[in-house]
Amino acid sequence: MRELLAEGYRRLFKGKRFYIVLSVIVGFAVLVLSFVKVFDSDHTARADGMLFMMTGTLPLLISIAAGLLIVQDYRNNTVRNKIIIGHSRTNIYLANLIVSVTVAVIYQLAFWLTVLALGYILLQFEFFPCAEVFANMGIAILIQLTFTSIIVFFCNTMKNVGGFVISLIMHEVVLMMSPIMLLIRSEKVQDFIGNCLPSFQVSLVEYNYMKFPDGLPVILIADALIIVVTTIGGILLFNKSDLK
Repeated sequence: MRELLAEGYRRLFKGKRFYIVLSVIVGFAVLVLSFVKVFDSDHTARADGMLFMMTGTLPLLISIAAGLLIVQDYRNNTVRNKIIIGHSRTNIYLANLIVSVTVAVIYQLAFWLTVLALGYILLQFEFFPCAEVFANMGIAILIQLTFTSIIVFFCNTMKNVGGFVISLIMHEVVLMMSPIMLLIRSEKVQDFIGNCLPSFQVSLVEYNYMKFPDGLPVILIADALIIVVTTIGGILLFNKSDLK
């Protein structure tokens, strides 16, 4: 496992893609805060909500950095070579997952640090730091980890660009299906489904960051189940897959 992780991190940090995407994340935060500062003639703008403005976009960027890294292993027959020299498929899958989770955490923290630094310099925070914002930041991290586990699942089980494409657009596809929620008459059922799906959880932290989510236990359990199921399912499918 140690060798697999070392090789994965080497490929990740040696390549340009990781840094290009990181630059986009930081640059976007700088651009938005600078834009708000320029047009904030009344000096009323606050940076609190900006901590969550990329929650729904980060999964796409994580896919570009981590998903493509996994797919390239299959295209170059690197995975097959790892198995030939004695690495287990389970360890290969888990190594990919750990490296991808590292990408997700780095990207999220880089965005937050940029917003916090420029938020204090250019604008002001009205509520941060406070328990409610920290709680929603924790949920945002959990959402990214859940998306990442799904990304790794698709890229490892499909083993081609198709898996990368699905992981890239999965958030948007789920959101496109949101009108179906209107057909559900029960508001409690709507809330339950919204709390269970990461794509709908995004709006909870983006627009309600100053309150604890009413369905917090459901969110935590649902995301934990998704991570466990996609990881175990991904390992089982990967162990049975044909790499010819």
